[in-house]
Amino acid sequence: MKPDTHAAAGGTIETDTPGVLCGTDFSPAAGGAADVAAAIARRLNVPLDVLHADVLPADAHVAGRMEQEAARLRATGVVVRATVAWGLPDEQLVARATPGRCRLLVVGALGRRTVERWMLGSVAERSAERATVPTLVVREAATLMAWARGEHRLRVFVAFDFSRTAEAALAWVKELRALGACDVVVGFLDWPPEQRARLGGSGPLPLVGNPAEVQAAIERDLRARAAEILGEGEFKVRVEANWGGEDVRLAELARQEGADLLVTGSHQYQGFERMWHGSVSRGLLHSAVTNVAVVPLSAPAAAAPAARRPVRCVMAATDFSDAANRAIPQAFSLLPGGGTLHLLHVVHPHSLASGEFVQTLPDAASAAAHASHTGACAARLRALVPGECEARGITASVEVTAHRDPAAGIIQAAERLGADVICVGTHGHTGRFDTLLGSVAQDVVARSPRPVLVVPLPRG
Repeated sequence: MKPDTHAAAGGTIETDTPGVLCGTDFSPAAGGAADVAAAIARRLNVPLDVLHADVLPADAHVAGRMEQEAARLRATGVVVRATVAWGLPDEQLVARATPGRCRLLVVGALGRRTVERWMLGSVAERSAERATVPTLVVREAATLMAWARGEHRLRVFVAFDFSRTAEAALAWVKELRALGACDVVVGFLDWPPEQRARLGGSGPLPLVGNPAEVQAAIERDLRARAAEILGEGEFKVRVEANWGGEDVRLAELARQEGADLLVTGSHQYQGFERMWHGSVSRGLLHSAVTNVAVVPLSAPAAAAPAARRPVRCVMAATDFSDAANRAIPQAFSLLPGGGTLHLLHVVHPHSLASGEFVQTLPDAASAAAHASHTGACAARLRALVPGECEARGITASVEVTAHRDPAAGIIQAAERLGADVICVGTHGHTGRFDTLLGSVAQDVVARSPRPVLVVPLPRG
């Protein structure tokens, strides 16, 4: 939403310039939304399109009210294009709120629908769910007006979940910050069983909050991804474990943070899809007590990929074979400017030295034997740390983790450690994919959400 440069403030604007679209039914709520839309249009230096639509044919009285509203808004210094249309309001707004024709759709919302005003609420929800440009639903116009005048730092809460739609919402907030001063809070609700599967762990899951290591890992990943999209500028992250509905809890977090605007992405399910998929954006429109912006995946801001940060953390997994150990110097070579190198070995929870396994029920003796085996593996890992690490500014660490599935143990460790790249060695040079990579390396490549570098043995 950066301001256009083709027309200076106060100058002429081409009639086909994409503008800010605002729907009105001449109610006080719609009037406040129109004031906000006019203020944003002035900041963007684009026209304001005001639309009134009704299922009943327009008469002279409606045309007169529209002209009065247009004149009122023109007095604020914005170019106004007023239209009266026949049809359902949300359908008329959605038809006009398309990229190339509209940059932002603004609609008013009521705190509670009444029998007389039920249409306004449905217009806000239906328009926000279906428009292919960002939609701003105005509940409290004063703070938005003060922000547009440069008198207030807008407190923005962004609901984020690492999906493409959430990234589109965050990219739109980046443009919002270029338009005016904003304090941004990026909020994430995690489902504890999902984080246990991603990061590993054992024991019962807490009913309230996250374990400290889980909280730290999520905050690290959230801050890194948000920084890639938002670019320069400070922001806050808010992470909470959640076992219930996301929309209600996100709305409550936004309230706790004192948000003036809650921003969410929209999957824009169509037809019967809406019956099978829960809509967080619709729930937020119901639950939030503040202004809400719904950003579709088709928003132009989502098209530009975020720049990736350089590789600073690499994990090399090894089973101590010659082929697997070749991953370690390759991982070391990925950090010419310094960083962190993690060496990992995965053991079976019941494994002992010399390839033996616990043959009885676990007891103190078997636990001590397994701990001794784990300690010996850690010592072998430390012996494999490249000697040049300190001179190159690389911090090295070793970890031995227990898991029945070696590939899952590698992937979970990479998630806990925040590895930018996973390095694994391979065996053989046959043409078969599964033989070339080996079952563990193949599983890591297939299942890891992080980049994997496969290091083969040299041809003899």
